[in-house]
Amino acid sequence: MPTADRQKAMQCANIKKLLRTMKHLFLTAVLALLSLGASAQSKTWEVGGKLDYATDVPHFGIGAFARYNIDGHFRPEAAVNFYPSDDHVSGWDMSLNLHYIFHITDKFKLYPLGGLSVVGYAFDYDGPDSSSKTRAGFNLGGGLQYHITDNIHLNAESYYKFTSDYDRAVINVGIAYVF
Repeated sequence: MPTADRQKAMQCANIKKLLRTMKHLFLTAVLALLSLGASAQSKTWEVGGKLDYATDVPHFGIGAFARYNIDGHFRPEAAVNFYPSDDHVSGWDMSLNLHYIFHITDKFKLYPLGGLSVVGYAFDYDGPDSSSKTRAGFNLGGGLQYHITDNIHLNAESYYKFTSDYDRAVINVGIAYVF
């Protein structure tokens, strides 16, 4: 195998290993969040979907999240987003964030957020120019939520993902079911 092909094969193998490791870490974090519910039934869960706009992606993305309200103020969140292929570029990211909730009114809440993220991109072109990249980073931003009913709320967030190559601003809107 020529040297360039061997290097590309090694890069692909390393990326696959990193993705498997990140998937295991993400699933471990979700399981840790789930185990919190076993210790106290009075806590509430939220699951939902969202529509994302990221400044470095040429199209909108879709995402899902799970949140666990620990004590009325602290809320960890696990989230995943996917940006479908457009112009030969697709992307994804996974985040573990922590929110601190400020109860403005019974229906309206604000929160700062911070956390860790993994961002991946695939550049799919015919020939040798195709590649994929994965980077780890952290998130800083904030959000708001408005309760439509006791079990359903709308939310909007704006935050910045800091990574080594793919820093980006993200704005999203979503809906969540609380149980």
